[in-house]
Amino acid sequence: MSTATLERTDEPQRIWDEGDPDMPAEFADLLVRMLSYHVENSTNPHYTDLLTKLWDRCLRFAPDEATKGLLVKLMQQEVEHGIINAHILAGLGVDKVDRPIEQYAFRLPMDTFCDLSYFHALIDRVGVYIGETWDGVPYKPLADIATRVHKEELFHCTLGLRNLRLVCSTPEGLEEANERIGVWWPAALDMFGRSDSDFGDAYVRWGLRKKNNADLRRQYIADTRPLLEELGIEVPPNRLNRRFL
Repeated sequence: MSTATLERTDEPQRIWDEGDPDMPAEFADLLVRMLSYHVENSTNPHYTDLLTKLWDRCLRFAPDEATKGLLVKLMQQEVEHGIINAHILAGLGVDKVDRPIEQYAFRLPMDTFCDLSYFHALIDRVGVYIGETWDGVPYKPLADIATRVHKEELFHCTLGLRNLRLVCSTPEGLEEANERIGVWWPAALDMFGRSDSDFGDAYVRWGLRKKNNADLRRQYIADTRPLLEELGIEVPPNRLNRRFL
């Protein structure tokens, strides 16, 4: 454990609110960075483009009306998450974000219901791990919405797994799922970023996360691989075709 970590954990827990003049500059900078890099932001035109793409796929690829209704509910929550994140950033002095979405998972071809199901089952699932401890962050506006956002992210990835189960219920669907897993699995693991990220460790030091990138990825793998294998999907080695280790 680093000296900086020891110094932070020895201090009493302090919760800062919006506009608190005593908020440390490093903490404020990390908070702004984390939320600015967060994909969901209604002021970011690149997020609007992503939502437009996802709305189209959800409406076109849903195999039945019940699934379409669930996907519409999911998309409504995605829009609301962007508004929530933008509101919190505005309270930190950031009125608009115009940042291309760096995670390549959001640029992967999404040509079938199988791809859409993988997106929600695996890529949305990453959001559960990144944000699952926001209820304990020392910034009140973020802590106040953490439980709601976490619950909704769980709905998104659970729906994705439910839809992936539909895909895998036919021989043709299972064959496609086994073909496409080689694209979506490494992209999902790369969503966590580099294992040696200094920013990941800094987030932990200031209580914005409880685990760094490497530990979050390991937990994700341990939890998610068995869920896919139960469906008959042959999950590739964790380092195969990865871009960020």
